[in-house]
Amino acid sequence: MPKITPYLSTLLVLICLSQFTFAQKYATQSSKAIKLYEKANDFFRKRQFDEGISNLQKSLKIDPNFTDAHYRLATTFELFQKFEEAAASYKRVIETQPDNPRYQGVFIIVARNELNQGKYQEAKQYAEKSVVLNPKNDKNTEVANMLIDICKYAIEGMKTPLDFKPKLLEKPLNQFKLQFFPVLTGDEQTIVFTARKDDRTDDLFISNYAGNAWSEPKSISEKINTPDNEGTCSISADGKVFVFTYCANINMRRSYGSCDLYISYKTGEEWSEPQNLGPNVNSPAKDTQPSLSADGKTLYFSSNRAGSLGGLDIWVSKLGDDGKWLPAQNLGKNINTSGNEESPFIHANNKYLYFSSNGYPKMSYGGADLYQSELINQEWTSPNNLGYPVNNHENQVGLFVTTDGKRGYYTSESVEMGTQNYAAVLKVFEMPAEIQPKIKSNFVKGYVYDAKTNAKLESNIELFDLTSNAKQASITSDPQTGEYLFVLNQGSEYALGVTKKDYAYKSITFNYTEGEDIEALVFNIALDPISKGTVFRLNNIFFDYNSYELAQKSKAELDELVKFMKENTQIKGEISGHTDNIGNPQDNLRLSLDRAKSVFDYLINAGIDKDRLKFQGYGANRPAAKNDTEEGRAQNRRIEFEIL
Repeated sequence: MPKITPYLSTLLVLICLSQFTFAQKYATQSSKAIKLYEKANDFFRKRQFDEGISNLQKSLKIDPNFTDAHYRLATTFELFQKFEEAAASYKRVIETQPDNPRYQGVFIIVARNELNQGKYQEAKQYAEKSVVLNPKNDKNTEVANMLIDICKYAIEGMKTPLDFKPKLLEKPLNQFKLQFFPVLTGDEQTIVFTARKDDRTDDLFISNYAGNAWSEPKSISEKINTPDNEGTCSISADGKVFVFTYCANINMRRSYGSCDLYISYKTGEEWSEPQNLGPNVNSPAKDTQPSLSADGKTLYFSSNRAGSLGGLDIWVSKLGDDGKWLPAQNLGKNINTSGNEESPFIHANNKYLYFSSNGYPKMSYGGADLYQSELINQEWTSPNNLGYPVNNHENQVGLFVTTDGKRGYYTSESVEMGTQNYAAVLKVFEMPAEIQPKIKSNFVKGYVYDAKTNAKLESNIELFDLTSNAKQASITSDPQTGEYLFVLNQGSEYALGVTKKDYAYKSITFNYTEGEDIEALVFNIALDPISKGTVFRLNNIFFDYNSYELAQKSKAELDELVKFMKENTQIKGEISGHTDNIGNPQDNLRLSLDRAKSVFDYLINAGIDKDRLKFQGYGANRPAAKNDTEEGRAQNRRIEFEIL
């Protein structure tokens, strides 16, 4: 993955790197220097380049200010990718002819070289001189002005640097020749990345955080890695859905284009056989660098397919209700440009998109920079540059931001000056407050198990936003481990509803409406087998103070209870209301009865046979906790369901 110099293709088109057409008169009075220069050209025509370079260097020893020889030497070095030597020779061209419009294009080349080293003031001066030498509004001037815009933005941005202190991920990570594009599960306990063990093949590796260190990286799966290239991947927050890029050998895997996206699912510790995501996602072009939403139902990726606005654009596909991926849509002009938009990353809160682009020269530090956009009213806002020194004159491609928004994982690339030799390592940094997602998120995870046998259970778990009565996500806990994980965003009350046939319904509530940070929660859920006398609490049934009218946010729980009754038609039960001991006992008894009846009426109106249900109020007579604290009294104010 060698460094790609942004805008270089444009410069190569606009600035011809073959020698200029000169008149017979050279920029030297030395006949010996001219003779050696012409001799060098003869060697070049014979493709004897070493001899040609040697003669140019001899010519310059005679006349160090021989501009023609410097230029010819610069273009020859560039041809053979000796960029450091070429840069020095180009500089000598404009030092010897600082006011010659003929070399206006060379000022642009030198400005670009200075920019590639982060020398913004110098680059700006060279680009401005180019404009002075060529005031015409042509393509060269357009490129020069673009470089000036970059330098101005960078110089201003560097005045307020972010607190950015990246750290190398410790061994056994970073043991390969190259490693890049890290992604993690929602709890940061698993990392997957692309690694290159030799000069040819990329594979996907996985490591788990055990205790206080990462485990030895291993191939993610023999089903996923092949002798061909697998790379740039994404994993769902719960670690159960995996999407990756495969660059094609049609004899090994069915492919639609040069690089396709594939999906695999994890059960226990085993990954399924990867499946091509199909023609709604993949195309005859290059489809790569996927980013899967936390719930696994929205996929962002880069593609240069027909319909792209530039080179690589960011596209998105959603999972339909039938389990099939819908036709991919271009993310549009708010995000995509005439340049390349790459390595999209959708944060776990599903509201912030991070990506890399070289298409925003008016807010760029010179390479491919990292940007952030927010989803507001179903529209992506104009991107913001993440700032210096997260971005600098080099290419920044690929960023993973943790669920809580506090850390960023990325690939740090370095190129040996004057060569194509480069290194790529994995690093992590504390996200500066200025670029953290404004919407705070975290996760709840755990496993589901049988309350009597402790056996791990596969169950259906649904996440509800009680504020909007909307179902946020639905997953199945792992059949072997019982594990589950959900991402929760700040600003709402949430409920988990857990169901499994022949087991009593279970509900949990989380209030994330307030607080600067959201805590990660680990909650292992015990399900009681259905039997006479089993009692379960309905944790998400709400009433206003001293009222028996059901609050609107109770609907999600009530509908889950209806579903439970319809799926277990043999069940009969008693709905019971309970209060704390504050107030008149008779009033509490009546209130508890009325509240139980409100739930009873809801179930009957939803189609449950009234012969299967009865209701009762117990006031404060059956406390679940002591009434001497508010916490205890809150536990006593409840609705329960007993299986009869």
